Amino acid sequence: MHYWNGVSRVNFSDSVLSIYNIASMEIVLLRLDRIGDFILGIPSYRALRKVYPKDRISVVVPSFVAELAKACPYFDEVYVFEALWLFPGQSFLRRLESAWKLIGFLRSKKIDLLFDFRYQSRLDPLVAGLSGAKNRVGYDLGWVSRCLTTKVSQPENGSHQINRNLHLLNEFGVTTADKSLELWTHPKDLKIAQSRIPSQELLPNVPRIAVHLGAATPSKRWGSESFAALLYEVHAQTQAELYILGGEQDIAFVHEVLDGLQCPVVNLVGKLSLLEIGAFAKECHLFIGCDTGTTHLAAAANVPVICLFSAANEVEVWKPSGPKVKVLTHHPECSPCGSHECLRTDEYFCMNEIKVEDVMEEVKKTLTFTALG
Repeated sequence: MHYWNGVSRVNFSDSVLSIYNIASMEIVLLRLDRIGDFILGIPSYRALRKVYPKDRISVVVPSFVAELAKACPYFDEVYVFEALWLFPGQSFLRRLESAWKLIGFLRSKKIDLLFDFRYQSRLDPLVAGLSGAKNRVGYDLGWVSRCLTTKVSQPENGSHQINRNLHLLNEFGVTTADKSLELWTHPKDLKIAQSRIPSQELLPNVPRIAVHLGAATPSKRWGSESFAALLYEVHAQTQAELYILGGEQDIAFVHEVLDGLQCPVVNLVGKLSLLEIGAFAKECHLFIGCDTGTTHLAAAANVPVICLFSAANEVEVWKPSGPKVKVLTHHPECSPCGSHECLRTDEYFCMNEIKVEDVMEEVKKTLTFTALG
């Protein structure tokens, strides 16, 4: 990677770049948010590429999304930037400095068309508006959007994030009816994932179930006792091979779940990259996870998914997308709270309303359907 003022570039092979050596227009997408946001934008990236097949399309993403962005065939170049104004605990000065750094980088490029998909922070349209691009497209957030050349109205309440991304493009004349997701893995990704697994665990004619125990915030995480009980019941009732997934930040919670567990599991937490997880998930009969980017990843891989969804986010807006996705959730009066941790003081927690027996019912339905299919 090369760095310019805090922005890094992910290089592609010369063979890829040569395809676009006659590009007539420079298009840049600002995609500064999380893994799930990036994945739910895939229909938009595909639609843009179909409309601009010979133009150069680049994307700006945070480091933890770069692996997915680099694998996406709709981009010619990937720039990596950590937008500090989206990180909790940052001072106003640090946020402003980060925004100005990105503005400086964008102004150093000769951009013909720029799309900013975010609409939650007022710094987003400010960065896009001051980017120096000839055409600057973003959501209208009031006076901070005055420098945008195309100001798009706020998305309709309750519309799914895929539709919200496409709404931005629709206003600019880019339309599509194809809202399907994709995941671009390589055989080497599966090979690496399988190298982390004892060979004797990959038995024929035995269901393989991947269970992701992590969540970005405590408000979105199912309890350790519930996960432990589910793992035990799944193995007892289906004899399935269980593979535990998560990032390094989930290791402590995973130890809580697995401590004293009376059934065999393969612990892959912190051992696989995103694409390796995706490649391995494609080999599984079922994926179980909370409202997290990895669950969106499994849905994009077209794996049967059971998503345990908290009331922190709007389920109709942020649920994983796909014909094989089943979402289990409840809708208390406090939903959506948008909180990092549950703020209630009456001992109610929405994730506790999702019962082990409810998940087991869906597990058995899914495995039966998969076997019949």
